[in-house]
Amino acid sequence: MDFELRRAREKLEKEQKERKERAKLRLDRERKAKEEARKQREAIEAVHRSRRLDAIEAQLKVPPPFFIFPRDYARFLDFLV
Repeated sequence: MDFELRRAREKLEKEQKERKERAKLRLDRERKAKEEARKQREAIEAVHRSRRLDAIEAQLKVPPPFFIFPRDYARFLDFLV
């Protein structure tokens, strides 16, 4: 009788230990996935930021249209800064 109880307890403890280990591994995978997603988002944001800055610089390099007077263009540049 004691032998059967001890075996049942050992089996239960083993199952609990395995369940705990599986849960720990699952949480670790989720944490790594979240970290990877955060890094991807940051990389995408950096690319978008760079493209926006490049577009602004390109717009500033374009000469003003012929119908804008120099003093208006100077005001426009001051407005951008």
